[in-house]
Amino acid sequence: MKKVTTKEFIWYLGCGLIIFLGLVCVVFGIIGYHMSSASGTNFIETFEAKIKFELRYLGLILIAAGVVLSIGVLLFNAKKADREVEKKIRREQRIAAQNSKTIEVKNAVEVIEVPAEETKPEPAKAE
Repeated sequence: MKKVTTKEFIWYLGCGLIIFLGLVCVVFGIIGYHMSSASGTNFIETFEAKIKFELRYLGLILIAAGVVLSIGVLLFNAKKADREVEKKIRREQRIAAQNSKTIEVKNAVEVIEVPAEETKPEPAKAE
């Protein structure tokens, strides 16, 4: 199993921060929706009016974007790890083939030579 590189860790950390920011937006959106202020000024609703978008929906979009981005990073790094493993296996096979004096062919098809005989159909007899 390979170790997580710094680059990969930074990508995962960034995706996690995007998801966390989305959760914070959702929570503040829910609080702002249910909050009633004594003076009648709800700072969360005022902020939502300024950005012309509800925080709950913004949070859901951020969560979805973070999840999709983290899945993409995971797939990219998994494919890269598979390529490295295959490359290592091919290198070991090449070195083993160079070190051995004889080359063995496994599961080869046996070739059998048989002389060909020409056959002609007999002509039909006229009645």
